Amino acid sequence: MKTLSVRQPWAWAIAKGYKTIENRSRATSHRGPLAIHASLRWDEPKELWLRNAVGIARDQGHALPVKLADDMPYADTGLILAVVDVVDVCTASRDEPRVVCDCGPWANAGETHWRLENARLLAEPFAAKGRLGLWPCDDPRLDELVAA
Repeated sequence: MKTLSVRQPWAWAIAKGYKTIENRSRATSHRGPLAIHASLRWDEPKELWLRNAVGIARDQGHALPVKLADDMPYADTGLILAVVDVVDVCTASRDEPRVVCDCGPWANAGETHWRLENARLLAEPFAAKGRLGLWPCDDPRLDELVAA
């Protein structure tokens, strides 16, 4: 299965189904299941991006844990956490940064927006070494989430 490494706290937000847009500099032709891997490093400054992710998720009405540590292992690093479906890609803002697209609060101006749906958490996230770009992970533990 194609896999994408994403820094925390974004990997957590995607895995939990809160974040439905992944901002990237490039589009992808990939559609369908995509495993989400939490990179070894957090996006810096950690506190700023964590507040941002939690704030957007709360504004959307999601019930969140009191502390991110209460949501382990999904807030950890170096693990494959979930499978989502890539359903579309929006390049409107990337091609013309002054254009405001309808991708919502997770979308960054000037970026390509990968639209994600149907987040399915792994019951037991597992360790994996991440890579840049889309990379293959053929671990059978992902099979149960593909058809879900």
